[in-house]
Amino acid sequence: MNRTGFTLIELMVVVVIIGILSSIAIPKFASIKERANEAACRCNLRSLGSAEALYYAQHNMFTDVGNLSASGAMGNAHLLECPSAGIRYVAILEDNTYRIDCPNVDPYHGSIDDGLTSW
Repeated sequence: MNRTGFTLIELMVVVVIIGILSSIAIPKFASIKERANEAACRCNLRSLGSAEALYYAQHNMFTDVGNLSASGAMGNAHLLECPSAGIRYVAILEDNTYRIDCPNVDPYHGSIDDGLTSW
């Protein structure tokens, strides 16, 4: 008897093996994606902190994120948002200090206070 192809049992075993492998891999991809979003958020916060320092050096005062774009300190500052939340960053100005928080609540990615990171 000349047999070609696979039997139903062989195909079912392959499907079960693929299912087991995917059940292991999918949660790992989700955590990797969140870690990448966290890294991107922290990079955005560092860039905004550097732009605040540049603005302070030129104007001897801190400003909000919108003025960073208008002044040329950072042209796209008003467009930056946390990748996880999709919410734009807001600078909190008090006297001669500033604070920029991650707008995402869960998980919180950190903040930058007067150039110092908190993560």
